[in-house]
Amino acid sequence: MGRMKKNIVTRLALYFVVLFISCSGNSEKEFLMNAIKQANVDTKYEWIIILPGLGCHGCIQEGEFFMQENVSNPQMLFVLTNIESLKIFQQKTDIKVSEHSNIYIDKDNHFKLLTENAIYPCIIHMVDGKISQCIFQSPKTDAFHKLRKSI
Repeated sequence: MGRMKKNIVTRLALYFVVLFISCSGNSEKEFLMNAIKQANVDTKYEWIIILPGLGCHGCIQEGEFFMQENVSNPQMLFVLTNIESLKIFQQKTDIKVSEHSNIYIDKDNHFKLLTENAIYPCIIHMVDGKISQCIFQSPKTDAFHKLRKSI
């Protein structure tokens, strides 16, 4: 399959995933946009990846692995929210947070959702400083795998 066709197929697959496992209504999207504003996060990033400290263990591990692979990507901001121990996180991932300007420690839990999706990592796609879409890595989705294919 040609690169162009593969890219189209990947984008279509991501689109269908977004339809089924995306921010539920506008409330989560509005909450996240407000969190971005409250935390004064630079909206230059194309992707904002929110990793909760507590929740679906396997999903969070997948998010941490994705972060290990992509922490140097300047198009991505990684938000660590509801983290119990930054020291344990750094030991587990072998990522020194202070060495990366694209890691935001959400000490005030601005990004901690108040919905059932709070236990899942969230992938936000930003376009022109606004949330274009957001999807959650859950046991029913493979959001990070799909994101890997689209970047």
